[in-house]
Amino acid sequence: MSGFSDQLMVRYLDPTRVQQLLAPPDDPNRARMRSLLAAVYEPSTLEVRFVDAVQVTSTTFQVPVSAPVTVRGNWEKLLPEIAQARAVLEFPGLAPPLWIDLALDTVVTARVALTDGALESLASEQLSGLSQADFVARFAFLDLDELMRRAKVADYHELQAEFPRLYRLHYAQPPAFDPNAPARRYRLRVSVLFFPDLDLAAALRQLVQSRQALDDTRPRPEEYDGGTLLAASAWLAVFPEAALPAADPVGAAKQTTDLLAADGFVAAFEGIS
Repeated sequence: MSGFSDQLMVRYLDPTRVQQLLAPPDDPNRARMRSLLAAVYEPSTLEVRFVDAVQVTSTTFQVPVSAPVTVRGNWEKLLPEIAQARAVLEFPGLAPPLWIDLALDTVVTARVALTDGALESLASEQLSGLSQADFVARFAFLDLDELMRRAKVADYHELQAEFPRLYRLHYAQPPAFDPNAPARRYRLRVSVLFFPDLDLAAALRQLVQSRQALDDTRPRPEEYDGGTLLAASAWLAVFPEAALPAADPVGAAKQTTDLLAADGFVAAFEGIS
């Protein structure tokens, strides 16, 4: 039981240690937990301001994940009569499984703020009499080239013919955050991987591969009432504190955290005595 992973599994048998992993005592604003939530629940219209509680409902060690293999095929027969068939077959993963060191099912209680206001008014502008120069001057906030590309028209005159009116939606300012408003509850799966050293390239490859495999095998709804679901699970990478360079451990920890955050992962460092 001398390996880093072995020691962490024994440590996280204690529910208090698991709570401290998700919400460290030196993280009073629970930034780690908010980052884990943001990795799954895209803040489209809602922004998490405060995490009030984290309840761990299930703890499982060494969970295998095998991505399925999908095979697609077509068969056609043209003579003497036309016939066509298509088939999609899905086989269990043939490669060795990936392993999640610690899988946590949690319920997170959080207070949120609205980031979008309600639709306040609808206005329209007549385009048929506007020259292209007048359009650009009046609607400086629009990228005309991008608008024509999205409308699938060749030029401004074709845009005028296809869309003689341009509609603008006016939204009210979102209401001020009310800290006393009822909190919301989010179900969140947290997948934790243990890395015995600070090989960031290898860690990122394993995290990306594991996330993709889990997303392919774990069904989930496409959206929730505040935006889009980005993944089936949040991912937390745990490194040993001893792997940080002695010259600048704080700086190296921040660089590691920032690098993983760019791909939607969260980093943590644990000291093992």
